[in-house]
Amino acid sequence: MSTCLNFDDIVALGEPQVALLQKVGDSFPDSEHPGACIAFTRQVRILESFLTQTYAVAASIARKSDDLSEVSKIWDRMGMFCTVALHVLTGLKSKYPYCGTPELHALALDYKLACSKRYRNTLEEIECQKNQLPKGLFPEMI
Repeated sequence: MSTCLNFDDIVALGEPQVALLQKVGDSFPDSEHPGACIAFTRQVRILESFLTQTYAVAASIARKSDDLSEVSKIWDRMGMFCTVALHVLTGLKSKYPYCGTPELHALALDYKLACSKRYRNTLEEIECQKNQLPKGLFPEMI
């Protein structure tokens, strides 16, 4: 039996981690509550690891792909995942300012901006491939 894992499957593995971060963050009244920062920091580190690894996987798959449409979908999907993580982190970074949240928020934002740039560049490359070169631009091959 042969199984295949696509990029959507990989990103889907991280979505519960974002939800768990939100759940742990909401389970304490503030970061000063006993055990709150320790529990929350653990979840921040897990999500940070997943985000970093998933971005590396996206870059690797995109680099190896010959299909620009697939590449654009990879960067779009990775960007959407970063947006989901940013939404949760934005709501929690003031509640847990000393538990790694601002740093993870900054990392997720950097990845989101990089994904957006790569997505736009890929779409631009797809459009450029549709254009015909003007006649006479290059010498004719005999």
